[in-house]
Amino acid sequence: MENAEIKNETLKAFDCNNCGAGLKYKPGTTTLICEYCNTKNNIPQEQTIIEENDFVAYLEKLESENSVVEETLQCKSCGAASTININSKSSDCPYCNTPLMDGNKKEDKTIKPQYLLPFKIDKQKASLLAYNWAKDTWFTKKIQPSSIDLSGVYVPHWTYDMQTSTNYALERKQVNGNNTYTQSTSGNLSLSFDDVVVPASGTVDASLLTKAGPWITKNLVNTNDQYLSDYIVEKYKISLKQGFYVGKRAVDEAIRQKVSSQFGIGGNTTIKSIQSQYHNIKFKHILLPLYVVTYDYNGKKNILYINGNTGVVAGIRPKSPIHNFFKKVAIVLFIITGALVLLLILLTWFGAA
Repeated sequence: MENAEIKNETLKAFDCNNCGAGLKYKPGTTTLICEYCNTKNNIPQEQTIIEENDFVAYLEKLESENSVVEETLQCKSCGAASTININSKSSDCPYCNTPLMDGNKKEDKTIKPQYLLPFKIDKQKASLLAYNWAKDTWFTKKIQPSSIDLSGVYVPHWTYDMQTSTNYALERKQVNGNNTYTQSTSGNLSLSFDDVVVPASGTVDASLLTKAGPWITKNLVNTNDQYLSDYIVEKYKISLKQGFYVGKRAVDEAIRQKVSSQFGIGGNTTIKSIQSQYHNIKFKHILLPLYVVTYDYNGKKNILYINGNTGVVAGIRPKSPIHNFFKKVAIVLFIITGALVLLLILLTWFGAA
C-alpha cells in the first residue's frame, strides 16, 4: 500500500445531452442546466454512506493510497490554490480578485475529498443577500448592486471524531471564621466528539467562516464533479496533522467547559490540573460551499461570506463616518499633545541650562 500508484486527476467537464454546450450545476437541485437550450441533465443519485478514516493508521501508511496528483492554479497574490472546472467563467482568485493565469498552474499531491455539502443558494440569491446585508446601515444605503462581486468556492475542511478520557484535579477553598481550608478533589471524565469541523483553507478568515456556520454535515453527499461544475474548488493548505491539533484545541476547550459547568468552577473553586487522552481518532476530508463576496465602500474593498447551503451571511461592516471622524480627531489630539510635551521638555531643559 505504501507504493500505491498516485493518480493524476483534474475536474471533469460535462456537456449537454441535447446541444453539447457546457453544463452548470443548479444549486438546491440534483441537475445540471444548459444555459443555451435550458435542457436539464440529471445527476445520478446514490446512497451516501459516511465512512470515517483511521487517523493514526492513515498517517503511518495509508496516505499514498488515497492521494492524487491534482493540477491547480495558484494565486500569485494571496497564495490560494484552486481547481476550476473548464465550464466555469470565473478566472479570478475568489479571495483577492487577482486574475488566475494558466502560467500559474502546478501539480500537487493531495488527499482527495470524500464528501461535499452541495450549494443550495444560487448566485442570484447570494448576490441579493450580500446587497441587502451591505446596505443595511444608515451610511451604506447608497451602495449599488453593481458593486457586489461574488465567487462560489468549495472550501476544504477536515472533520475529526474522537473519544477522550480526562483526569482532572480541583481545588476548593473554604473559609471558617479566620481560618481558610483547601480541599482537593479529582476524577475522570469520558466524552465523545463527532464531526469537529476544522477549516483547511489557510486563506479564508477563520472567524468569519465560523460565523457563517453551522455546517450541516449530516447532509453530506459523495464527492461528484458534477456538483463542482461552475464553482472553484480550493486545495487545502492546513495539513491533516495540523488540522488535528486545531481540532484538539477546540476539544480541550470543550472539556474544560464541561468540567467547569459540572463543578461550578469560579469563586472558591479552581482547576488545578487537567490532562486528556484521545482515543479512536477518525477523520474525513470534505468540501463546504461558500460565497466569497467583496463590495466597494468609499473606495475600499470590504469582504463578507455567505454559507452556500443555508444562506447565513457573515461580514465585518465598514466604520461609520462618525467613527472615522473621531478617530482622526484623536490622532490629531495625540500629535498635538506629544508636541506640547516635547516643547515643555525642551523649555525646561533650556531654562535649566
